[in-house]
Amino acid sequence: MPAAPFSVLTSTPEASAMAGRLEVYLVEDSPILRRLFSATLTEAGVKVVGWSADARKAIADLSTLRPGVVVIDISLASGSGLDVLRALQDFDWATAMLKVVLTNHASAEYRELVHRLGADRFFDKSLETSEAMRFIAKQAQSNSSTPRHAREEETAPAHS
Repeated sequence: MPAAPFSVLTSTPEASAMAGRLEVYLVEDSPILRRLFSATLTEAGVKVVGWSADARKAIADLSTLRPGVVVIDISLASGSGLDVLRALQDFDWATAMLKVVLTNHASAEYRELVHRLGADRFFDKSLETSEAMRFIAKQAQSNSSTPRHAREEETAPAHS
């Protein structure tokens, strides 16, 4: 996906789901992984609406794009995924956004911290990347009219 600026209208996760494909934003500093995730998710019917390797840019983009899902790595080129999660706690619209952490920092301490910061799911990048992509693809296939709290009950975290 090119690093060119996006021309978008501000929306909500609910509006995005009703308009068609599930929209996902990637917060990932590895160009190789961004391409892999984008290709995998696009093939699954997901619309990847943007990406950033920088926490500040990710927060600004998310404020404008308001996708249904954000995939967040903890280690970034600038800032961290934890900064993104903290910032999202300040926005009412972000409560409807599914926040998926996919990282190599897979210790119990990070898992607990990201859940306290509002992450809905946590995946170990070295072992669970395929599972994370399947989880997001399943969200894209789920009924867009199903309330988020019902989807969360159907897809309770595999790891506590």
